[in-house]
Amino acid sequence: MYCAAKFYEILGYDVHYSRIEQFSHMELFSTQKGDTVIIFEEKNPHTKQLGKNLQNIGINVVHPNLPKEKLSQVIFCIFFSQFISLYEAKKKRKKECHFVTAEKIRNVSNEMIY
Repeated sequence: MYCAAKFYEILGYDVHYSRIEQFSHMELFSTQKGDTVIIFEEKNPHTKQLGKNLQNIGINVVHPNLPKEKLSQVIFCIFFSQFISLYEAKKKRKKECHFVTAEKIRNVSNEMIY
């Protein structure tokens, strides 16, 4: 969810997140050739097979090697989420975060939160 939030806030992309079990039953059906799926779960036979199957139908897969220790996994995933969204912003030559430039949307958010 955190990674999706970074893509929403920084880039304004329409991204989705789900657990592996849910993805294979639901979100999988909305993917299209050329989409990218990031798997934030330890590599095991199930997740490796999912990645392979997705690649076979033209879906890009990012499946980073996660540290073994849980706290290290959390820190790694936070850093990775920030890095990948910032890298994409740099690639798109964005000067500001989407939440800064989308003033009307930000105002709705502010009114609801504050």
